[in-house]
Amino acid sequence: KYFFQNISIIILLIILTSSQSQRLSHELLGGWNEKEITEQEPDYLQTIQSVETYISEQGYSLDETDIIPFGFFKQLVNGINYRILCAVKEKTSNTPTIYDINFHKSNSEMKMIYAKNPEDSGKNLSDKDKKKLETAIIKYYFEKLYKVKELDIQYEYHNFDGLSQYAVYDVIAELGNEKEKVSKRMLVIYRNDKTFTVETELNEQE
Repeated sequence: KYFFQNISIIILLIILTSSQSQRLSHELLGGWNEKEITEQEPDYLQTIQSVETYISEQGYSLDETDIIPFGFFKQLVNGINYRILCAVKEKTSNTPTIYDINFHKSNSEMKMIYAKNPEDSGKNLSDKDKKKLETAIIKYYFEKLYKVKELDIQYEYHNFDGLSQYAVYDVIAELGNEKEKVSKRMLVIYRNDKTFTVETELNEQE
C-alpha cells in the first residue's frame, strides 16, 4: 500500500517538475509566457499605465473609454519585454477595437516596440470547437439563470505573432429565461491550455 502511495507521489512530482521546467525553458528560449493579470504585480501595473498613455495619445478620453486587458505576457529577449492584448471601446458602445501592444523594459522604463490592431482572421470554428465555446458561455450565464438560444461569432482573431494557439472571439449571444430575452456581446478567449473562457461582456453601460 505504502509502496504504491510513494510511487504515485513520485509520478506527481515528476509531472509537476516537468511542466514547470517546460514553462521555464519556453521563456528562456524567447517564447511569450502568459502571466496572471493582477494589480498586485508592479510590472503589470506599469505596463497597463503605459497602455493608457498610448490609448490617450490615440485620441481616446480615458474617462469615457473602457480598456479591457485579457492577455499579459513576458518575454526574455534582449532584456525583458511585456505584451498586452486588450479591447478598447467607448463606454457608450459595445463595439471593441482589439490591440496588441509590446513594450521593452529598461532601467525601470517602458518603451513601446509596437502597437497593432489585429484584423479579423476569418477562420471558421469546427463544430466541435464551436460547441466548446458555447459550453463556456452556458457556464458563464448559468448562475444568472439565462439559457443560450443562439450564437453569432462577429469576429475571430487568430493572428497574434508568437501565440500560435491564442485566439479571440467577438460573440453575440441571444439569451433568455422565463421572464426576458436579452442580447449580449462578449469576448471569448481561447488559450494555449485549449480552453475557452468568457472574458467580459461588451455591452454599453446602462
